[in-house]
Amino acid sequence: MDAMVTGRMPASKKERGNRVLSELGTNASKVINALYDYVIEHHALPFSTDRPDRDELLRTATSLVDAIPKVRLDERYVEMSVKDARRERLSLQALPREDA
Repeated sequence: MDAMVTGRMPASKKERGNRVLSELGTNASKVINALYDYVIEHHALPFSTDRPDRDELLRTATSLVDAIPKVRLDERYVEMSVKDARRERLSLQALPREDA
């Protein structure tokens, strides 16, 4: 049994595309089948995309994260929860605490 593939596009694009495909002696089903055959055989698309490949995206993201300046954490805050660290900082500044 054949499976059906569904794609979305503006109706005007579909109409214009179907006219061109008809002029070329083919139809959408044949073209989609040919595309799938190509992708299966080559593990690639038969056209370029503007999207960088996954490895390049990961390299870029890693270099951006690595470029973030490292900040040394004050040792007294290392074992504290965020709430405890806030309390400590407020007490050092002689400001009223959150829970007061």
